[in-house]
Amino acid sequence: MISIIIRTKNEERWMRPCLEAVMAQRVDMPVEVVLVDNASTDKTVDKAQAIMPGLKLVRVEEFLPGRAINDGIRAASGDYIVCLSAHCIPVNENWLARLLANFDGAKDLAGVYGRQVPVSFSSPSDKRDLLITFGLDRRVQYKDPFFHNANSMVPRHVWERFPFDEDVTNIEDRLWAKDVLGAGMHIVYEPDAPVYHHHGIHQNNDVRRAESVVRIMEAEKAAGHEASGPFRSAHLDTVAVLPVRASLADLDRGEMEALFDRTLASLSESRQLSAILVSTDDPALAGMARDRGFVVPDLRPPELAEGHARFDDVLAFELRRLEESGRFPDAVLSLEITHPFRQAGFLDRLLEEFFNCGAQTLVAGVAEFRPCWVREGSEFQRIDGFLRRRDEREPLHVALPGLGCVSLPAVIRSGKRFGSRTTILELADSLAAVEVRSKAAFQRVRPLLTADARSAAER
Repeated sequence: MISIIIRTKNEERWMRPCLEAVMAQRVDMPVEVVLVDNASTDKTVDKAQAIMPGLKLVRVEEFLPGRAINDGIRAASGDYIVCLSAHCIPVNENWLARLLANFDGAKDLAGVYGRQVPVSFSSPSDKRDLLITFGLDRRVQYKDPFFHNANSMVPRHVWERFPFDEDVTNIEDRLWAKDVLGAGMHIVYEPDAPVYHHHGIHQNNDVRRAESVVRIMEAEKAAGHEASGPFRSAHLDTVAVLPVRASLADLDRGEMEALFDRTLASLSESRQLSAILVSTDDPALAGMARDRGFVVPDLRPPELAEGHARFDDVLAFELRRLEESGRFPDAVLSLEITHPFRQAGFLDRLLEEFFNCGAQTLVAGVAEFRPCWVREGSEFQRIDGFLRRRDEREPLHVALPGLGCVSLPAVIRSGKRFGSRTTILELADSLAAVEVRSKAAFQRVRPLLTADARSAAER
């Protein structure tokens, strides 16, 4: 049996891609997973157990890497032990078999570690570090003690002789490698057992130099892995939440339903949403959504139905209802009915960009090059770079969360829509930015809505 020890600390975001990649492995040996969790405060454990109910769980309060690995191995049953960081995602279904194959007939082989591949949102210095350290050639090491437990395999009988140091705060893997090499054994670097890893292994803040090195190295050593990445949006559980109140400003019922219907049509065309929830306090709108096949939970409670209820509180409430039912989505898409001119495919593009950018939140937005001021007391302070030529200045970025906003569940759970790492997806289509929140605005766009409806009917 192979036992995969996965160490976690608030790794909720990575649980589905990591565990599903592990479950997809093709190897001629039984596999078990031992999750060693260091007092996570998010939904790491709940989500892991929902994805893989049979995993073993070991909890640790004080994190020392060697002790955490040893505790996981003590709870494991396998003859071969794999150490895998939760945010390291096996690139393909042969990763485990490639690690294991090195032990076939090998004498005095103490351990194998695999390649680590950067992702699209790795920093330039992290990309450089990983490309330099983890090359394409297999290496047999008799003297060099470099070893890395983010992606490694060790036979149990070797670990029994040489457990990992339980007192050090880092480099437990290299100290272990030094011991086994000193005992006359050797270790192997296996480039054909790659994992995605968004972090680097060195610290260097010279970003400009790192970018130039990366451009050269990526051209020379590209192996096609980064293009696909660890997050494949079609394989993830992404839930859309559409909050709708019974009334919106002075819009009449027909106008409300027209905007509602347009938004439902945009959601329906998405190929990447696994669920669409309509959150409303209005029985008629709930019935309208159900008639079109959408999921409508129970009507919102009175405190979330009033005009002063915060949109963010409604999202947190709906996420809590989902999680209490045992569902732990990977991302939450929120939008409003007030944007009736979303382009075809826009929501799927937003989701693709979110999973490829590494941000906590991705929100639609527009670039603003016009002069802008912010009021501070009785004064207005200039906040733009309008005095420079347009092609020489950076614009301000105005978010349009009602058009589309994707966030990690941990952000929504905290009662916010925007995480500390927020990115804006710039719109090229100015019509999509048009927002309708009043009868006057609706009357101005009615001809466009009518023309769109006529065009759709003719198709």
